[in-house]
Amino acid sequence: MSRKTLYVLLTCVVILWGTSFAVTKIGIKSAGAIEFLCMRLFFSSCIFCLILIFLPKQKTKIDIKDVPYLIYLAFIGVGGYFIVQYSALKLTTSVNASLILATAPIFIVIYSVFAYKERLSVNKILGISLCFVGVIFIISKGQMNVISFSKTIKGDIIMLLNAIMLAGFSLGAKRILNKYDSFVAIAYIHILGFIIVLLFAIIPNKLVVHSMLKDFSYINSKNILSALYLGITCSVFGYAVWYKAIKEIGATRTSVFNYINPLVASLTSFILFDEGINVFTVVGGVCIILGVTLINTKFTKKITAE
Repeated sequence: MSRKTLYVLLTCVVILWGTSFAVTKIGIKSAGAIEFLCMRLFFSSCIFCLILIFLPKQKTKIDIKDVPYLIYLAFIGVGGYFIVQYSALKLTTSVNASLILATAPIFIVIYSVFAYKERLSVNKILGISLCFVGVIFIISKGQMNVISFSKTIKGDIIMLLNAIMLAGFSLGAKRILNKYDSFVAIAYIHILGFIIVLLFAIIPNKLVVHSMLKDFSYINSKNILSALYLGITCSVFGYAVWYKAIKEIGATRTSVFNYINPLVASLTSFILFDEGINVFTVVGGVCIILGVTLINTKFTKKITAE
């Protein structure tokens, strides 16, 4: 695949991912977060299974010793990850969600400093600081004295947890992605993620609004189409292209395309829900994007993390 084609496909992927927050909001209006997620992962898992069937058996073989680790990745990267994200989207705006999720790279850097004793460069310190300021602007809407009363504060904090989970998945998946074909690994992780969510959906708990064993009244054309859209475009196509790109051009260059995501999310949310975007949301978003850019920029001067 040529670089030009790959860049075009990557742009398409992040545009699709940018719309996912608004489409999810449409889907979870009539269905609970877990019920709608179960629908999305059902569709994506069916497609992943069909593709795996037609791939060479040697390519799809997984070492039984790696299954527990795949289940862990399926939880933090798919099942648990989307349960947290969908729960947050009920409490915050699509714009806030996309911008806060964009802070995931700073948690990767922070974890690497403490776990692997990596040295912090000046640009990484500045980048982390800018991202922190950006998140504060978004959550507080510029009203620092009443931050605890912000309407979206609960959802915003949950989205921070989502960003931490994404960072954990990004770091943890390296081992599996280096060992197996990236598409095959992601396919198995998604299928296992679906099984995890299905267990949540059929076992009675406080997170489930409708029992999937008894009540199907929440299923309608809107959430079916939304789940199909997310399952096919954002899960199967999106992840296939994303991890192909990481393999071809590297994680740093690939991650740059994610900066388009908040812009698309903002435009989509404004068109579909008329979600207001104030100056503090814009300033916060710019701080986060600049911060992540600094984190991914290499300078020669470094200082030791204490």
